[in-house]
Amino acid sequence: MECKASYMLAVALSAVLFGMVARVNAQSKLPDGPNRALVEKVCASCHDIEMVAINGRSEAGWDGTIEEMTGYGLRVTPAERTLILQYLTTYLPPRR
Repeated sequence: MECKASYMLAVALSAVLFGMVARVNAQSKLPDGPNRALVEKVCASCHDIEMVAINGRSEAGWDGTIEEMTGYGLRVTPAERTLILQYLTTYLPPRR
């Protein structure tokens, strides 16, 4: 039992540290702008924010990505979704 408890503690601490690193990385990769913190919080909760920062998409493309992420468990309010979409469309448009 003691070994299992130690393992669970190590897993929990690793998750906390990973989250902290993800937030630090997120802050350095997304352009400044309104609602950046919301995008960081929502997107970095599941994966490295770099996956978002390296992509540029149209409004329809970002909307489709948000819809796809809801299929993986993303939970945002309609208002949050609108703010996220506005940020992504404005600051991460398609690259030409």
